Parts: sequence; structure tokens; C-alpha cells
Amino acid sequence: MSVSRSLPYEYFVLAGTRSVGPIAGYVRDRSIYAAVIDGHGRRYRFVGLAGRDRNGRLSVLSLQRDEWIVAPDLIYKEMPSAR
Repeated sequence: MSVSRSLPYEYFVLAGTRSVGPIAGYVRDRSIYAAVIDGHGRRYRFVGLAGRDRNGRLSVLSLQRDEWIVAPDLIYKEMPSAR
């Protein structure tokens, strides 16, 4: 499934995060950090890469509860202790 006109992917993107912890890997020559922290101090851990449809749109309907997209197309899940 992919994003629709009535469900913009921007609703699922965490902006203004800062990277913390060790580097978990690389995608397109960019570092993937094990965790990020948002502007409110909530911590998220890396769980995978966001899929895209044939038109290149992010597939946000496949996100699980408490999962968010962080550029570039990374999925992070809010850590329970951060609530």
C-alpha cells in the first residue's frame, strides 16, 4: 500500500531529530544511527527502511504503531521508556 492523496506522507515523518548512539549501518552512503531523539526528548530506535511504490511514493500504511519515517527513508520506532 502507498500513501494516497488524502493521507500525505508528511504526517508520518519526524522532523528535527538528532542522531544518538552508534552507527547501525549505511544507506546510500549515509549513516544510519541506532537511535534518534525528537525535539520533545522522545527517543526512537531504528527498525528498518521505508518501502516505496512503483511511483516512488513512501508506503506509510505499512508502518506499525509508534513507527515514524526519518529522512532518508528510515523507520524508527518510539521506545516505550520514552513515554
